[in-house]
This record gives sequence, structure tokens and C-alpha cells, in this order.
Amino acid sequence: MSSLDLHTHLGYQIMLPEAIAIVCAPSKQPSWGVFRLTDPPGVKTLTDCHQKETFHPHDIPGEPIYRDCWRGSSDGHVREMPGAKLEIVDLRK
Repeated sequence: MSSLDLHTHLGYQIMLPEAIAIVCAPSKQPSWGVFRLTDPPGVKTLTDCHQKETFHPHDIPGEPIYRDCWRGSSDGHVREMPGAKLEIVDLRK
């Protein structure tokens, strides 16, 4: 995830801890992924970040600030369920 993706997702994960980020990158393989911030240290690192540049590093040596929640992840909580029913409700008035 880019730093812009990380900062955007931070607000969602603070409001809803089980929130996930689905990131699409058509020029990459795989072309999409499902991620979440680690807590700790990812949420705190991003909450404490005050860098102004749109794209900037968030390095914590030896500790990931986000993780894959889907592809081959043994601790991921996202599962693909082919054929599962999906209902989308627009709550706007």
C-alpha cells in the first residue's frame, strides 16, 4: 500500500477496527489485494505521522505496518466465497 492508501485507510480502521482496504493496481500482478493496518504498530505509526508529502515512507525496522488479509495469509480474516449472496444497500436519502 502506498502512504496515501495507508493514511486513507487509517481513518476507516480507527472507526471500525475490522475494516479492510481493497487496493487495485492494474499494472501489477496480482492486480489487487486486501490489507489492514497492524495494531500495533501500524495504527500508532500512522496516527503519529505528520509528514506533508503525498508519498512518504513509514519504516519501522523489522515490523510491518500493514498486512495482507487474503492471499495465502494464515492469520487473515478475509475469505473469498464464490456464489455467496451479496446485498448492497444505499443508505443515502
